[in-house]
Amino acid sequence: MATRPVPPYLRLRTPGFAHHGLKFSPYFDGRAAIASGANFGLVGNGRVHIVQTTPAGLQLEKVFDTQDCVYDVAWNEAHENQVLAVCGNGSLRLFDITLQGLPVAAWHEHSSEVVSADWSNIEKTQFATASWDGTAKVWATERATALATLPGAPGHQLYTALFSPHTPALLATSGQDGLVRLWDLRTVSARGPAPQPVQTLQASAGDVLAADWNKYHPGVLVTAGKDRSVRVWDTRNAGRPVTELGGRAGHTSAVRKVQWSPHHADVLASCGYDMSTRVWRTSPPSIMGVMHDHSEFCMALGWALFEEGVLATGGWDQVVNVYRPL
Repeated sequence: MATRPVPPYLRLRTPGFAHHGLKFSPYFDGRAAIASGANFGLVGNGRVHIVQTTPAGLQLEKVFDTQDCVYDVAWNEAHENQVLAVCGNGSLRLFDITLQGLPVAAWHEHSSEVVSADWSNIEKTQFATASWDGTAKVWATERATALATLPGAPGHQLYTALFSPHTPALLATSGQDGLVRLWDLRTVSARGPAPQPVQTLQASAGDVLAADWNKYHPGVLVTAGKDRSVRVWDTRNAGRPVTELGGRAGHTSAVRKVQWSPHHADVLASCGYDMSTRVWRTSPPSIMGVMHDHSEFCMALGWALFEEGVLATGGWDQVVNVYRPL
């Protein structure tokens, strides 16, 4: 199948810092936070870049530096100027972009790299993190300690922790053991017995590196990972995927990030170690566009929440690209 190449219309370089995560603001049109680290995140400082799309191009507005790589970011759903950074030393930092320098809050319970952050769009004071220490944690901004700790399989890293956009107490985690676990947070407490998932989904034989809930269809999520797969699941009938995207049009290496469009129920984007970004339609399954503009691993992507069809990507080549693939 022939695929349509899509060139970027905006580009920004961040010298010395490779990208690991990217989220557009739910409050301000065209504003995004980028999670970055020196030396590909292996050693050295981290940085949060705050960028803004403008008629003159993609502009860098502010940076916040950390002592360790920043692997992901999440905007505070209850405060328009606050962004959470999760770091390689296990710490979490909440920054206010109207202030300089130091974070306004910090937490540190994870014992290894924290690689995923998600803020609940329903319970707006709560956020979730996932770590290579094999746990996910649920937090509240007004609490100094985690509300709950959710285990993965012993000895296996976790990669994502995601609140359902439809059911406030439902959280999904994905990990190195190929499983997606669904948790009912109403049954979990910080001091109670070890929590158990309410549902387990065998999404892959290998690492499930990324997942995302569909914003339009409750119970539908997409997974992606080491086996190059992009699979759509309905958790109400999870014996097999509803749709599997790939084949000749698919990624040729592990898929690192995947995200549904906020404006189309059947459109999603994926990126990965083959340095490409792909935009898919799930019904009927088809490839809509391919971007090959990164010269290193493409590790971050995010759809703009205000302007329909705008997609940004970030990579280990220290470049942020912005596209209009739709």
